[in-house]
This record gives sequence, structure tokens and C-alpha cells, in this order.
Amino acid sequence: MTLKNITRRIATSGAVAAISAIGFAGAAQAVTTSGCTATPLTPIYSYTNSAGVKVLDYRITVSCSSGRTAQITQERWEEDDWPNGDDLVGTSTFNVQGSTTLHNYRTLVDGELGMEEMYQKIRMRVSSNGVTSPWTGWQKSGVQAFYN
Repeated sequence: MTLKNITRRIATSGAVAAISAIGFAGAAQAVTTSGCTATPLTPIYSYTNSAGVKVLDYRITVSCSSGRTAQITQERWEEDDWPNGDDLVGTSTFNVQGSTTLHNYRTLVDGELGMEEMYQKIRMRVSSNGVTSPWTGWQKSGVQAFYN
């Protein structure tokens, strides 16, 4: 192998590592039950507030058949590498009818040196005509990394 090929491989590996450090959005997994579907989307940067803190938008798309109400519990998390566990940074609950995209604007946590790797998890239950389904399992969004 020539020096040129070795240099090219090192440069390519460095570029892949740099892209990986920024964060992997990943595909969100939808949760569906009793005539409603909800999808936790990867958190995105929205704006910087007057205190200079970044504000993220934790979006959830929801679509329910007529006459159904989805109750969604959202947990917002900061991901950590093993052996440290992920950190729960907040919980919210929403009631939704019809089709919409929920926007939950929250400030970026400052829990460690370097980037914060943020994601959300949701679960849902559906009510219709006085009957409520059991809670679904948790579905996780993609992870996105942000600098403080």
C-alpha cells in the first residue's frame, strides 16, 4: 500500500468520525394503536433565547381517526455512553384529536463537556366512546447532537 493510499484512508476515517461525532439522526419509529399513529421526530434546533441558551423543538406527528383522542407521554433524554446511563431531562403529556404536528420547545441541557446528544421517547393510549386502550410500548426518535 502506498503512502498516498494510507493518507487517503486516514483522511476518510477522520471524516467519518467527525460526521459521527455530530450525531446520527436515525429513523423514527411510529407507534400505532386503536386508530391513531404517532411518530417521535428527531429533535431540531429552533432558536437561541434571550439568555443565550439554545432552544430545541421536540416534534411529534400524530394522526387519529375521527372520534378518537390520543394521550401521548413524551420523555426527553440526553444520551450517554456506557457505563453512564442516559439522563431524563423532562416529561410532557399531550391530548390530541385529528392530525397535527406537536411542537414542544425546550432549552438545551448543559450536563457535560462537549456536545449534548438529545432524543425523545413517546408512548400513547387512545380513548374513544369511553373506552381507553392500554399504553403502547415506548418508541424512540433519532438522536441529534448539539453544542452548548
